Amino acid sequence: MTIGTGAVLMAIGAGIAVGCSAIGSGIGVGIAGSAAAGVISERSDKFGMALVFTAIPQTQAIYGLLIAILILQAGGFLGGTAGDIPTPAGLVAVAAGLAVGLAGFSAIGQGIAAASGVSNTAEKPEMFGKGVVFSAVCETQAIYGLLIAVLMLALTGILSSDFSVEMPVAIGLIGAGLAVGLAGFSAIGQGITCSSGIAATARNPSAIGRSLVFAAMSETFAIFGLLIAILILFGLGLFSG
Repeated sequence: MTIGTGAVLMAIGAGIAVGCSAIGSGIGVGIAGSAAAGVISERSDKFGMALVFTAIPQTQAIYGLLIAILILQAGGFLGGTAGDIPTPAGLVAVAAGLAVGLAGFSAIGQGIAAASGVSNTAEKPEMFGKGVVFSAVCETQAIYGLLIAVLMLALTGILSSDFSVEMPVAIGLIGAGLAVGLAGFSAIGQGITCSSGIAATARNPSAIGRSLVFAAMSETFAIFGLLIAILILFGLGLFSG
């Protein structure tokens, strides 16, 4: 069995997907976990609450793992049948890995928000739900990356192991992956805003609506990246087959 360049690129795409998203989640969980450890050192009864907030930034790594498994399954790696896969198909896998992997760095912003949620909920238990809402706001960038990655793999036929995609299309999809992936870094700014929003809401519950408006402003940049990625997919003719 000959391992072609396409198979190697598929392996790289899977590695980017799970590796980058895991870095983002690791940093996010570390930020939230640090705050959680400080809380339970004084309030051991808050362990369950702290654990929930610490787990929130982990989802990005799960998204990356999902895409990595889909790529490896399509390429025959899981069955030990990976062979001479065309190079364009491998580039599509790299593009999908970039989309979900880079967007996974949104977990850093989510960790910042979750850390504030832990600290404020420890003082005011009624802030738990609101803290989770603010922390979840930073999740959307990762969902955008996951969505574009799945669309890439599905519309090019990679998921069904149809490797007939053409080279220009595959190269174009790299741009789509970078657009939605890099735009996901906007979640870091959003996490900072959400962190302050949680603190403001803890002091004045009526401030939650306006605080969410401020938090949503950072979301627009991620939407720009999503829009460009969709336009690239549309321009390459993927939606029309």
